Amino acid sequence: MQKKAMIVYNPAAGKNKFRKLLPDAEKILTEAEFEVTLVPSTKAPKSTTKIAQQAAEAGYDVVIAAGGDGTVNEVVNGLMQVEKRPKLGILPVGTTNDYARALNVAKDPLEALQIIAKQETIQVDIGKANETEFFINNAAGGRITEITYAVKESMKSKWGRLAYLFSGLTVLPKLSPVSVEIAYNEEVFKGEILLFFVNKSNSVGGMETLCPPAELNSGMFELLILKKVSPKKLFQLFASIKKGTHLSSPDVIHVRTDKVVIKSEADLNVSYDGVYGGKAPYTLEVIPEALEVFADEKRISDRLRG
Repeated sequence: MQKKAMIVYNPAAGKNKFRKLLPDAEKILTEAEFEVTLVPSTKAPKSTTKIAQQAAEAGYDVVIAAGGDGTVNEVVNGLMQVEKRPKLGILPVGTTNDYARALNVAKDPLEALQIIAKQETIQVDIGKANETEFFINNAAGGRITEITYAVKESMKSKWGRLAYLFSGLTVLPKLSPVSVEIAYNEEVFKGEILLFFVNKSNSVGGMETLCPPAELNSGMFELLILKKVSPKKLFQLFASIKKGTHLSSPDVIHVRTDKVVIKSEADLNVSYDGVYGGKAPYTLEVIPEALEVFADEKRISDRLRG
């Protein structure tokens, strides 16, 4: 029996990469006995979220997000609006593809298609933010994290990942600490920070060593707080991220928790999966194993709860 699959794609993602993949995508999925519907997103706010929700309500078995992390985030938000959720597929045709990196398919969309065709899945956790928003990879706050959603789609299409570097050069001179109150595990951190991450995967901004202990289905977040440091120490910390040794730094707080409450009297922007969310205060909670995602479990066994 054929299964109904909808591919929701961002026409502008990854230098229009998906357009070239369309014939292959239809062929591979049709041969795997999927009935395929293709729906492009529009420039209207939350259009991808609405399309994904409508697909879920219409009884689709599978919804595939073809795009970058922003497209995946919007699809997840659409699926989380219903109780009976379709399986989620991810085709990495964006600029950074963090969650696809976590699933170990970031570099090859055709490989991702083959994994979907095999119909192997895992259950993954989803983060909930202030009861109304959801994220699959991470939530973040702090001036430097603004780079991820400040970059225009046109710049990403033209320059790829270099667009983030260009944007970073404009943000770094303005990098300043923010006074916050972050509660977790019956503890409270009060002080100045440069940024925080609340992670469900190891990959953020293309850095797969940012949070090595993260597990996709642990029922817990990995909370990272980078305290206020000098520019020299900040440079050293960024260098240590490449080695994965930054978690032991006295300037970094790293804990495992299922709930994080963030407050700040100053403006503190929060993003989910690289998409702008809003300003603090925020309450972030884990919904354990809330979505079924296509993945090769053997390839990512080290990223799953043992």
